[in-house]
Amino acid sequence: MTRLRSALVTVAAVALLAGTAAMGTASAEPVATAPVEAMEPGCAKLGAYGPGWADIHNVCGHTISASVEVDGWDPSCIQIGPHGTGRIGLEAGDDPYYAYEC
Repeated sequence: MTRLRSALVTVAAVALLAGTAAMGTASAEPVATAPVEAMEPGCAKLGAYGPGWADIHNVCGHTISASVEVDGWDPSCIQIGPHGTGRIGLEAGDDPYYAYEC
């Protein structure tokens, strides 16, 4: 029985060391992951814009009121339907930073 016990202990020790070595090798390899994009909170997302206008996309399934942040006074809020796009008027020289829900 002593030889059997010694053999089992030896096999268990070899298996434990082999498993630890395999885990160390696996964790040392680089893992390819997709880049994480930060999601903006809310449903309003700034779309294209140009002199005097900006598009706001509603990415949600319900109607929202939204506007854009600019230097000075922000434009009045507009309603945008579910998954729709609304165009908002800007004053000359205004560049929108982001869209937000009102």
